[in-house]
Amino acid sequence: MKVKIDDLLWFGRNLDNEGIRYFDYSATGFCFLMKGKKALAHIVSDPENWNETTYGVIGSFVNEGTDYRLETLPEEPAKKFVLTEKDNTCVLFESEEEKTVCIRVLKLSEAAFGYAGLKELEIEGSLIPFPKDDSEIQDALSLSINSSLPEPVVQPSIKLEVIGDSITCGYGIEGVWEKDSFTTKQERADKSYALLTAKLLNANLSCCSWSGIGIISNYVDPETAKLPDTHWLMPGNWPYTDKSLSLRLGLEPEVWDEKKFSPDIVVIHLGTNDQSWVHGHEERRLGYVAGMRQLVEAVHRRSPKAKICCCLGIMGQELCDSVEEALKLFHDDFKNVPVKFVKFPVQDEKDGIAADWHPSAKTHAKIAKVLADALKDWVN
Repeated sequence: MKVKIDDLLWFGRNLDNEGIRYFDYSATGFCFLMKGKKALAHIVSDPENWNETTYGVIGSFVNEGTDYRLETLPEEPAKKFVLTEKDNTCVLFESEEEKTVCIRVLKLSEAAFGYAGLKELEIEGSLIPFPKDDSEIQDALSLSINSSLPEPVVQPSIKLEVIGDSITCGYGIEGVWEKDSFTTKQERADKSYALLTAKLLNANLSCCSWSGIGIISNYVDPETAKLPDTHWLMPGNWPYTDKSLSLRLGLEPEVWDEKKFSPDIVVIHLGTNDQSWVHGHEERRLGYVAGMRQLVEAVHRRSPKAKICCCLGIMGQELCDSVEEALKLFHDDFKNVPVKFVKFPVQDEKDGIAADWHPSAKTHAKIAKVLADALKDWVN
């Protein structure tokens, strides 16, 4: 049977165009419950614009039963798919015997490279509808599964948005420093601190992240750069659903509708790339402080009920004091908005270093624990 796109549970930012729903940012995707033997998805991409190092990559995560909380996500995908075709046939799940399973499809690579869009989903079996609330659980059970199975678990109410750079994307996690060069096959958004924090808090997650991006400058060579790289900065990208994808599809970028995902907490992790430009220059540092202050206010104006946390430090702590300064300036004007800063410890080589001196999976797990602990008082 063919499954309607709207019957799936979607998470993260997604964009509809000509019957296809695109899920392009790191850790975005969809989830569904089924009883059957097979699930097959047709995923579109744009391989003609990329190569072996930059194709889009997705993963299929399978749990037996009907528990679809993020905290039960397996540590490894059942299957990974490199999107080398314009229309990719992806067998998400297959079993000789009928099983009741939860299947979650995640974008493992980032939005800067090959995109992913669900064109069609087919299952050999029956779809188990998601209950909208506790009162609908028994209806879901009677419609699709026998009453001896576990009850479907209702999604958590906490919504977490993370705005960040390559670290948030899970850049290079499966690579090794000084041995491997970056490829999207090494990216593991499911092992990034962002998703791991959401798992620890049992929160819904939405990411807006892009490698090399900054607030006043993208990454530049700190020793030779004469000008900042301002061609694609987060303040001009974050307000839109998926600006890059829209431009690739020949569409005018649409402003992201906050009503689709109204976050309780927004985490901003930006500055690692800005510090390559600031590089000890006070006037540049002040520009970063002003830019961060403005971004925090923009986040507040779009999501006025959200608590805002800024964090930095994994790949360098030069701008940590500047982030705190920006938050103080914001708080002076908006005293009723809960804000905090979390200073991350610099990655330790004992924990391994991933491709291009990025954090390893072990470091991401440690940082996720630090961030989750800092946010717990905002969740409970």
